[in-house]
Amino acid sequence: MLEGIHFAYDGVYSVDMGLLNCQVDGGMFEETFLPTRSITEAKISGRDKPYFQSLDVEPLRFGLTFAFEHGYTEKLLRDVARWLYQPYYKPFYTIDNPNRVFYCMAEGDSQLFHNGIKQGYITVTMRCDSPYSYTQKTLKEDMKFDSTKLTKTGAENTFNSGMGSMQNIEIINGAMGVRRKATNWTQYAGQKWSDII
Repeated sequence: MLEGIHFAYDGVYSVDMGLLNCQVDGGMFEETFLPTRSITEAKISGRDKPYFQSLDVEPLRFGLTFAFEHGYTEKLLRDVARWLYQPYYKPFYTIDNPNRVFYCMAEGDSQLFHNGIKQGYITVTMRCDSPYSYTQKTLKEDMKFDSTKLTKTGAENTFNSGMGSMQNIEIINGAMGVRRKATNWTQYAGQKWSDII
C-alpha cells in the first residue's frame, strides 16, 4: 500500500508539492495488512458455543509520513495543509502501485516535526471510505474489431455460423422484431419430444 516515495492525492503529485513518502522510526514501512473487523455473536445459557451473527468491518486507516525534500516555506506549508485537509474522500495512490487506489481523507491529529531551520516532516493519519482499495478507471479508445459481423439485417436468412434461421423475424416500419407464433398442444399430438426438439 505504501510502496514508493512518491504518491498522488486528489490528482496532485507529491513531487509537485516537494514531499516524499518516508519512514523515520525504523528502516521499514509498517502498514495495515487486513481491515480491522469484529465478530458479533449471541450466547445463550446452556450452550458453550456462541451463535455467529455478523461481522463488523472498519474502514482502513493508515499513517503517512511526508518529508520535505528541499525544506519548506510558510507558503508551502499552507499549500500542503490545503491539499491534505479535504472535506471529502479523495483518491490516494503511490506511484509505484497506481492500480491500488484508496479514497481517503486526513483524520485526527497531524504533526509537523522540524529542526527550526525549515527542514522537517509531517505525520498524518488517513481514513478511507471503506475497508477496501479500488483500481484506476480505465478508458479504452480506438478499439479494433475483427471482421466478425456484429449486426444482422432482415434481408439475410442465414447466420454467419450456418446455424439457425430467421423465419420468425419481421420488419415493420424499419424496425426488426420477432413474429409471434401461435402454438398449441394439438399440433404436437402423436409426436415424441425427441422429434419436436
